[in-house]
Parts: sequence; C-alpha cells; structure tokens
Amino acid sequence: MPKKLKPIPAVPFDVLIRGHDAINEDREKLGPGDPAISLIRALHPEQKTTVILAIDYRLRALAKLISAGQGKPWTYAITEEYGHMVNEALFRAAARAPLFEARTVGDVAFKPDEFMKIALEESETDGHA
Repeated sequence: MPKKLKPIPAVPFDVLIRGHDAINEDREKLGPGDPAISLIRALHPEQKTTVILAIDYRLRALAKLISAGQGKPWTYAITEEYGHMVNEALFRAAARAPLFEARTVGDVAFKPDEFMKIALEESETDGHA
C-alpha cells in the first residue's frame, strides 16, 4: 500500500511575499544561493520553522510550474537573467493551493489543474458585465 503523502500547510499570502522579496533582494546583492537562507534571514524568529519550510516548498513549486510554462496567462517573460513578471494571483494561489511532500524536494509540485483553478479564483476581473 502506498504511503499517504503529508500535506504542506497553506501560508499567509503576505508572509509568502515577504519571503519572495527577501530571496530576490539577496540574489541581487549576493548572487545566486540557497533561497532557504534568505527565507530564514527575513522571517526568523517571527515565523515558526514549519511556516518558513512551507514557504520554501511553495515558492519552489511555483517556480517549477512557471518554468514548465504552466503559469500563463499570469506570467510575462522578461529575460533569462530576470526571469518572469508574475501576477499576484499566482502568488495567492501558491500560498493556499494543495501541496504535498514528495520523495525529494525537487519532486514537490502543484497539480496544474487544481492550481490554475485557484489562480483564476484569485484573479481580478477586468471590464464590466
């Protein structure tokens, strides 16, 4: 019988964004490195270790989804150096979409259909009916 996968908890959107901003700031100042260090620097001791770890998993899964081209129409490629501009709806979805532990950190991924449904719920509508 396969082992039941443990869910990775949802996280507050504002904390996820602060973590993402810290990763980008450190990358600009120091160059590429381990994003987990940036998260710890920015969020500890205010956040529990479980929240910081969940944010790490969620941002990595979001990056994986975008790299696979599944973030459209909420992303816009800038350059290879600067990556993508990402609509807030994807970050909001990343904060709360179902996500489960896997054999390795690299295997943790959002299910694209479920994720996109949540991103659509989080999207602002343009125009009037």
